[in-house]
Parts: sequence; structure tokens; C-alpha cells
Amino acid sequence: MLGGTLCTEIVFEGLLDALKVPTSYRRHVLLDQPKIEDYEPIFRDLPPDTVVCGFSLGAIVAAHYADRMSAHRLILIGVNPFADDPANAENRHGLAKDVNALGGAAALSARAPEVFGSTPDQTRAMIYQMADTAADMIDAQTRLALTRPGAVPALARADMPVLAIAGAQDKNAPPNYGKAAAQAAPDGQFVALEGLGHFALLEDPIACATAVTNSTKVENDAN
Repeated sequence: MLGGTLCTEIVFEGLLDALKVPTSYRRHVLLDQPKIEDYEPIFRDLPPDTVVCGFSLGAIVAAHYADRMSAHRLILIGVNPFADDPANAENRHGLAKDVNALGGAAALSARAPEVFGSTPDQTRAMIYQMADTAADMIDAQTRLALTRPGAVPALARADMPVLAIAGAQDKNAPPNYGKAAAQAAPDGQFVALEGLGHFALLEDPIACATAVTNSTKVENDAN
């Protein structure tokens, strides 16, 4: 599991609980390195039954290694498979500056992240909690987000099934990004979750788990 900017393993807990994944099977990878190539050891020699799941920036990192991992399956949630828009640089650097000065929760609350689902206050509280915990990684994550080259070529060479999930209301990584990631992969599927946004994993983990389960059934039927 690879979380997004200012995220911890909490972002995946609802999904994994809904899928009944044993705690001993869960491994969370910290995004504490500033370059895509820094994560190569994580994806080297994975057991063939490994399911790699990434959210947001973590999904981007995982997608860059789609052609260099021996995983059973790759799940990308809120992914942008393209290189970062240079126009984002000012906002990214501004967030990093505020996180370092004020803390993760204060920096994000000043930017009022848009959330959907039935419990928006609870979702925001979890986002702020993660942001405070992960604040010391913001400089590495900012550089990582700004310098990534784009993952479409790697996805086009993927050997495993690739599932891209996006909240239909996601403005950070719009559904067309997830669709592009799935279409790039030889064995790709795309699912848009109605009424959810970028933090679909927190907004409605059951819907995310259902998307994963249903896509698995489609794969099995195809085989």
C-alpha cells in the first residue's frame, strides 16, 4: 500500500477491513523519498501473489513501476498517470511551506479540502489527523510530485491486471485520468464511483471495496 501526499496507512484501513484482508498481510510503504527511482527496491522481487494498491501520489509511484513488478494485481485509486502540470508548482511549494511552518492539519484546514460522502466532517478529521502525522515527509513528497515523468509508458507494458478507481467528483485526479491509466494497460479496468471525490477511500470504503470485488469477478469470468 502506498498512500498519497500527507497520508498514512489510515487511508486504506476501511477498504482493507471491508475486504477482510488480515492485518499481517498489510504492508504500508512510506512516501519519504523525493525521486521515483528511490522506490525501485520496494517493487523488486515481489511475491507473485502480491496486490499492490496505491492512492493519489502513491498510485502514481506504483504506476511508474507497472512494467517492473511481478505482482498479481495493481490497484490505482485517484491516479494521475501523466507528468505533473508545471502550473501546480506554486501551490505545491506553498503547501509544503505552510506544513513546515504550521503543521499538516493547519495547512490543510486553511485550504478546506473538498470531500463527499455521508460523513464529511469525519472524513476531514481523518485527513487532518493523517496530515499531522505525515507532515515531516512533505518536502520529499513535493519534489516527488513535481519531478515524476509520467506513467503511461510503464502501464502500457504491465503484465498484471490493472484496476483504476476514481471518484466521479474528483477534481484533483479527474476520472478521465483514471480511465487513461486503465486504457493504457493491456489488461486494464476503470471504475468511477458516483457521488465520491478524491478521498473516496475515506468517504465510502465500502463502495471502493465493492469496486475491487466486482472487478475481480469480471477478471475471473474473462478467464
